[in-house]
Amino acid sequence: MTNWKKLIESTDPEMKRGTLLRFAAGQPFESHVVMMVCEAPDKSDRLGLITISGYKAGINCYVVFPKETSPYYVSTRWLIDNWQLWVWPDGDVNEVEVHEPLNALEIE
Repeated sequence: MTNWKKLIESTDPEMKRGTLLRFAAGQPFESHVVMMVCEAPDKSDRLGLITISGYKAGINCYVVFPKETSPYYVSTRWLIDNWQLWVWPDGDVNEVEVHEPLNALEIE
């Protein structure tokens, strides 16, 4: 997986289900975490993030984005502007990396 790029430099206006985000974290995660854009488990036609790395991988949806986001994608601009409010309050959005959804052959 070498196609990581800075979120703030992304030219994609939106992130769909399966998009990966990697960023420096901390408790309750490891020092770095990878999350994936996913459908909200409450069937609310909203998207959210689920952790896919480390000890918390696969445990519930980490956050469900508000109704102002689309049910089919998250606006890249919205996520950048709302990073500390909705994802990681102590994080620096300038250091967040993004990766398009993987296909099966990319996973070793």
